Amino acid sequence: MCTWLSWGKYNNRYSNWPDTQTDFMLFYDDDYFRSHVWLWDGKKHWAYDTEFMILVRERKAIEWTPNVITSNVSIEDNIANIELHSITPSLNTYQVKEGDGDWRDVLSPLTIELMRDTNEVTFRAVNVAGVTGPEHKIIMVW
Repeated sequence: MCTWLSWGKYNNRYSNWPDTQTDFMLFYDDDYFRSHVWLWDGKKHWAYDTEFMILVRERKAIEWTPNVITSNVSIEDNIANIELHSITPSLNTYQVKEGDGDWRDVLSPLTIELMRDTNEVTFRAVNVAGVTGPEHKIIMVW
């Protein structure tokens, strides 16, 4: 008997029903995967040779840390346009803290007026259970 691991391509498998795009599965394309066949009800699994079985050669593509934020930042005059992205299961909100201020909820994308030569802004993702992700700091020099 073999054990198979697959990772869903989307992190909202149970909250976006009936969207059928959640059936995509990521498999680590290693020697073990290539030398074994995944059986389903005694036959080769239905996902083989379909768009739903996605083979991934880089472990970092499937072994990611949840709640981490990435950002796209553009600055025009003294206005920073910030777009946040996160693979946070059950994402509730993003939060921002400017300097030593308090955390407050924000929507993405957002704009921030740059007031000093160096502006430091920290973000974090918060899921519906109130669990916060690691801090994501942006330092903008204007």
